[in-house]
Amino acid sequence: MKLFLSFFLIFNLISTNCFAADKLIFAMDLIRHGDRTPTDSIPKAPYDWTQGLGQLTATGMHQEFKLGAGLREKYVDQYHLLSPHYTIGEIYVRSTDYERTLMSAESFLTGLYPPGTGPTLPDSTISALPYGIQPIPIHTVPQNKDMLLLHDQEESFNFLLEKYVFTQHEWIHHENQIKSKLPRWSEAIGTPLKNLYDLSWLGDILFIDKLYHVAMPKGLSEDDVNEIISEGKWSFVHAYAPKSVSTPIGKNLLKNIATAISKASQGKSRVKYILYSAHDSTILTLMSIMGVPLTKAPPYASDINFLVFVDDNQNRYIKITYNNEPVSLPACGGTRCSIEQFVSLSL
Repeated sequence: MKLFLSFFLIFNLISTNCFAADKLIFAMDLIRHGDRTPTDSIPKAPYDWTQGLGQLTATGMHQEFKLGAGLREKYVDQYHLLSPHYTIGEIYVRSTDYERTLMSAESFLTGLYPPGTGPTLPDSTISALPYGIQPIPIHTVPQNKDMLLLHDQEESFNFLLEKYVFTQHEWIHHENQIKSKLPRWSEAIGTPLKNLYDLSWLGDILFIDKLYHVAMPKGLSEDDVNEIISEGKWSFVHAYAPKSVSTPIGKNLLKNIATAISKASQGKSRVKYILYSAHDSTILTLMSIMGVPLTKAPPYASDINFLVFVDDNQNRYIKITYNNEPVSLPACGGTRCSIEQFVSLSL
């Protein structure tokens, strides 16, 4: 028994040391905003959301705060990648120009650098801001100029859908299933539904309305509502799945990520951490272009996490997770990707 315990302790020590030898040198997170109100209203069933349409809720703020707090444990406490207190130049944060994504980034950063970690006045123990709050810059650009994180606003998007998505046999099958119901559903909500893809925005509204116990439109049965939500989610996810769609609209983002990772791995960048605060469409596009399209819509506060490590032999490699689950890229043949393999995806 003693011999067994000794062997176990030695093996565990060796395993721990080997693991500890791999040093985290760079990290990046692409997050979806947290829980929000609907982005639109149903004409025949309007609802007055006190926060307004498309706004982050208190639940959404808390979701992002918890995500940031969890990553503080990883980046500050576990790997010592980031300083315990915010250091200028270590972090770069960018958000799309929507209030819900900007507020999500703020909530996330409050978890990453919580109250009490902010600076004090010179020669004093008095916090510069109440409760020791640490402000962190969040960069953005106008929505109509965001070619990095917004992918469904480009002029070519509808063309790509019509050419590569709406012509698929599976898509046609789903559309045929609901085509006869569209006139009745259109009448019930007070606006025309032309095709299957129109259910993506309507399904999103109904999903949130159900979540918050908002009355459904008269004329829609419970089965109607559930079918619209289900088909809406399906159509939204599958619109971004083909590489023929994701590559044209997401190539700028993938190249940006690959460039940042390449520079960090070569020690050419002072930045140790990048945070992008965006949307479910951004996540769907990126996962598709990397060769691992999602089959379900990203939940609120979803996260694609990139970690760059260096091992004992000075080899740099990347590990990617999606909502804490390892991502195996076809181009890499597994969950561990060399810098060269990942960069080649963006070429």
